[in-house]
Amino acid sequence: MNIYESFTQKDFVNTQSDITCLGAFDGVHLGHQKLIEEAKKIDTNFQLITFDIVPKKYFNPQHQLITNKKTKTKIISKYKPENLIYLKFDEFKNMEKDKFCNFLQKNCKIKKILIGKDFRFGKNRDGGIKDLENIFGNENVIVFDDVFHKGIKVSSTKIKEFLTNGLIDQANELLGYKYNFDADVIEGQKLGSKIGFPTANLNIQPSEIILKNGVYFVTVNINNNQFKGAMNIGFKPTIDSNSIKTIEVHIIDFDSNIYNQHLSVEIIKYLREEQKFDNVNDLTKQINLDIKQIKKY
Repeated sequence: MNIYESFTQKDFVNTQSDITCLGAFDGVHLGHQKLIEEAKKIDTNFQLITFDIVPKKYFNPQHQLITNKKTKTKIISKYKPENLIYLKFDEFKNMEKDKFCNFLQKNCKIKKILIGKDFRFGKNRDGGIKDLENIFGNENVIVFDDVFHKGIKVSSTKIKEFLTNGLIDQANELLGYKYNFDADVIEGQKLGSKIGFPTANLNIQPSEIILKNGVYFVTVNINNNQFKGAMNIGFKPTIDSNSIKTIEVHIIDFDSNIYNQHLSVEIIKYLREEQKFDNVNDLTKQINLDIKQIKKY
């Protein structure tokens, strides 16, 4: 797989693919996966074109994404496209629709294209399916319909709605995999250790994670070894007076020093809301109950 990290108007692909998938692919969810699989059925020599910054994120920095670029690449690579092209969106945001079509044809060597029915492109999102057909021909523009799972339309918006409401099972079903993120372990205040539950403090901004505050059952992958864990997102109100939101994980039956190590966290289930207990003893009792519940899974 050839990966073009920041493809500009001056760049050209080195190899030609017989069919191209084009879209934002935030989350690479079940709908995206079905589209990619459809492309592979048509021809295994396919490529995928997306953007280095999702357009909605570019125009609204507060817009939350399901996956960052690294995670998106990891998921897409499993499908083994010939090329994975990240267009440098800043260079294309004001490009007229016809010029963008010509760019795709010339620089990306597109012959046949597969898109979702809502795909728009070009300056002010002026371009649509008809414009692609005018350039590539009707027979070479394949429009993929919406995907439904248990009567629900699969979309990044719906997945984020589920995640922010603690409906992890429903979100994971629409994703087609377990919602996850990567992070490095940093040194914290060691407040967890003081009450008998050491935690790995994660070097990731809570705003990057689309999850409500609370306690979660997670699995943690460290050096290809998987462990169960209890993750807390929030402010630790019982033991910490600072109003700083953090993400930390107590890894069950694990006692190694993992400062500065990289780990992957998969979200399995939302357990409960974060709460302020009357005392530390009540907090430790609840944590023990959380761990007991997690071990049953």
